[in-house]
Amino acid sequence: MKSILLLLTLFTLSACETPPLLKQFVVRVKETLGLETKTLPSEVKSEMSQPTPDETSNKSAGELAKANSELLFEMMSVIFNEPQVEDKSNFGELVYSLNQGASLEGIYRGIIMGSRYRALEAKSQSASPTVLKAFALEMAELQMVMKNPTEFQKDEAKKVPTIDFPEAASDSEISSHPSQVVKPKKTKDEIFQNMLETFLGASTLTLKRVLGEESLLHLDEMKDSSGDLAQWYAKFVLRMCDAGVDFGLKQRSDPNFDFHFKFAQTMALDRVKWEVLNRYHRYLNSLK
Repeated sequence: MKSILLLLTLFTLSACETPPLLKQFVVRVKETLGLETKTLPSEVKSEMSQPTPDETSNKSAGELAKANSELLFEMMSVIFNEPQVEDKSNFGELVYSLNQGASLEGIYRGIIMGSRYRALEAKSQSASPTVLKAFALEMAELQMVMKNPTEFQKDEAKKVPTIDFPEAASDSEISSHPSQVVKPKKTKDEIFQNMLETFLGASTLTLKRVLGEESLLHLDEMKDSSGDLAQWYAKFVLRMCDAGVDFGLKQRSDPNFDFHFKFAQTMALDRVKWEVLNRYHRYLNSLK
């Protein structure tokens, strides 16, 4: 099954011309597995139609592979800000990992801490003042409501990750964040100014990585309180709607508090995390 899914993924993403007889074979196998699609599947086109954890267990292998493939395509596209997937072999492996139960957070961390992202981050130029300001504002919004916001050092802008998380690590394989001592709260303006000074000269890739990591910390702080999580998420979405950015799905830009509140309460935390990460990455990408 793994070999078939990898083969189909490579043919789907390849720009090379496939021989007619082989093309017919691929189409028939994809139809059998439920993988024949050229557009986002219906369950990805609408947030409300996304399956709940219970419904996911009832999806066929073909339906699950199709949804995972296109969700991963979105993830890699917004992380690298590229319209196409560069490493098709790695893409197929990650789809297989998702099909076997790897978490979206695990996949995200594997990509963001992986060798390609680190190499691009190391050689990237400094972000524009517009991107840096947007990053600092978002970090201020986050840290103002966090129990234990991260204290960044002055040389943080020059740091590149040196730890390689396993590609597509599962939730159990990702070590929990270390506990931190609660420190006196800073004002939003103090946080904003500190972020501007600390990350001056950082690349957009660094800013996206840091903002993503901090948002995951905050979401983990709220994981035991679905009400607080849903309240924060709905407010966050409505604020991001004002940015006028294409977040990939029409419903993501719907300024309906109740809609997004219900989404955060209905969906698994892992999916909510990706919705937050997706918006942050798309937002900073749009400002480059």
